Amino acid sequence: MRALAEFIMRGRVRAVLITMVGIPLISPAALALVSLRRGGSDGLMVLAWALLPVVAGAMSGYMSPLMTGLAASHFAAVFCGALVLRGSRSWGAALVALTAVAAAGILLTAHFSGGLLQNLLQAAEESGGGQAEQLQQIFGSEALATGYLSWISAITAVLALVLGRYWQALLYNPGGFRQEFHRLRMPLPLAAVAMLVWVYSLLTEEYVFWGAVVAFPLAVAGIALVHWLVASKEWGRGPLVALYVMLVVAALPLAGFLCGLALIDSWIDIRGRSANK
Repeated sequence: MRALAEFIMRGRVRAVLITMVGIPLISPAALALVSLRRGGSDGLMVLAWALLPVVAGAMSGYMSPLMTGLAASHFAAVFCGALVLRGSRSWGAALVALTAVAAAGILLTAHFSGGLLQNLLQAAEESGGGQAEQLQQIFGSEALATGYLSWISAITAVLALVLGRYWQALLYNPGGFRQEFHRLRMPLPLAAVAMLVWVYSLLTEEYVFWGAVVAFPLAVAGIALVHWLVASKEWGRGPLVALYVMLVVAALPLAGFLCGLALIDSWIDIRGRSANK
């Protein structure tokens, strides 16, 4: 990982090449690294080159409007999250900005592509295998489809930003990312609003994923708190492995628990109380 990060930071051309090849997670993380380290001007240039293959694919008909919008919104969310994190040094602010841009990108994609659900069903029908009927059962409405894709877009964008920040710390501030992530704590008003929206969305099945989108920064804060707790108690990697396995198996139920944990932390400051003992 260090060798790849060093390769990216040796020059703009190398950073551009990594982003243009479109490697999942790696390419947007390269954009995040450049934006975090060198600022908005260099990051914007890398973003423009990263979007060039996407635009070319859309104009040639190789990429559908849906895929074009998803790719563009993903890169834009990572870029905006990196700029906010660089300027504010606040993971809370960066998570809110990144999630908002990711959701806005999905909504714009849905608007200009004629509806995400319709596009997904059409792609499934073309591929055959009865997938269209399954998708119709899973996503019974446009709101469910856009909410789900917004949630996934926010998750993947955060993973790219985390990797970019980890690379930056690895090269220029060893150990800094760990300390920074362990301190992540959402302001109480934002945490309370996010939790209320999350609880309300559970009562309206059509908007359950939109509730997850709004509460996503709070869920990440809960993950950060668990990381801090495991490190402070020296429990090893086992609990963290179990946490991420459970996130894959039962993401939404566990997200609710993490949001509740983060809300309590925003209220009583668990780390601060622990330090004062």
